[in-house]
Amino acid sequence: MGTIKLTSEDEGSNSILSNIFIDYYMPEANGTFVKVYLYLLRLQQGNRQISGFSEIADHLSCTDNDVERAIKYWIGKGLLQYRTDEKGDPAGIILCQPQSPDIDALTPRIVDFKLVRTEQPEPAPKKRKKAVQPSIAELEKALTDSHFLELKKEAEAFFRRPLDDKDINTLWYIYDDLHLPFDLCEYLLEYCAESKTDHPERIKPDYYKKIAENWAEEGIRTREEAAAASSRRFIGTKMLRALGIKDRYVPTDAEIRMIDEWRSRYGFSDEMLVLACEKALWRDPKSPGFPLVKGILESWYSQGLRTPQDVARSDTKKRRPSGKTQNEFMQSDMSDDLALIERMSLEQVKES
Repeated sequence: MGTIKLTSEDEGSNSILSNIFIDYYMPEANGTFVKVYLYLLRLQQGNRQISGFSEIADHLSCTDNDVERAIKYWIGKGLLQYRTDEKGDPAGIILCQPQSPDIDALTPRIVDFKLVRTEQPEPAPKKRKKAVQPSIAELEKALTDSHFLELKKEAEAFFRRPLDDKDINTLWYIYDDLHLPFDLCEYLLEYCAESKTDHPERIKPDYYKKIAENWAEEGIRTREEAAAASSRRFIGTKMLRALGIKDRYVPTDAEIRMIDEWRSRYGFSDEMLVLACEKALWRDPKSPGFPLVKGILESWYSQGLRTPQDVARSDTKKRRPSGKTQNEFMQSDMSDDLALIERMSLEQVKES
């Protein structure tokens, strides 16, 4: 694939970010989407070219899919146009001048929606500015909507309790405001009810509302996509527990991106990721964290250790004296840890 050229509708624009973008577009977008837009703006103003989405992803420490979702999101908002060549490969991204929705809401915009592998994205759902509280007219509509009534029955069955007013208001918000497909709403109820015995907070309105908003923001529309996203967060939760972190249940977006990288770049299984967390807690019980986990995984990867059995054999080999004196053995056994600390220090210097 060739380079992607970034151009602008306004070739004479300066380096100041539009206030219209800050006022109208930035508040509704998630952090990764904003980062991608700002970096594209930086590339365009510097008249630079890129070789593909991976270059952007590497610079912003996110995945190629994150970049692609962000570009499709801004296309849907009318801030980008995406061009392809004769073969359908990316050829150019045009940054459009942000328009105030108060002034130009009825003005048609010409946008090229030839996207990578997917069709035109659906417009982002409007979020309520205040707490979820449907109007009387909305509640009357809910009580006559056969699909919503079916969803209400399923929620009561999954949660094993009658729904209160907050449950019904939240469920209607998810169904009507977020526009999640009916099948995905069913999966949401099923997903949240799976561990309700050990985690009763999962069937509370605030919890399943947050999950639904995350799925809507990420453009998730099917059970399969939701299951994949849930799997990423599930392994993240297991890793937090293995690190001894008990004050939060869900990993941050940055931590999820790191997990994705360790899975894709190094090919480590979830079992290996959890084992690395356990090793990190053992090495530094006071302040274990993902940077230490990263150093351990990189050390295993460089040594060709791919399974827990490989790690166990390596640890056994390190502990075996093999005719060495105690001093010689201690020096050898600490060599990997010292190399790891040195590599982590270099990583921190680079990141700063």
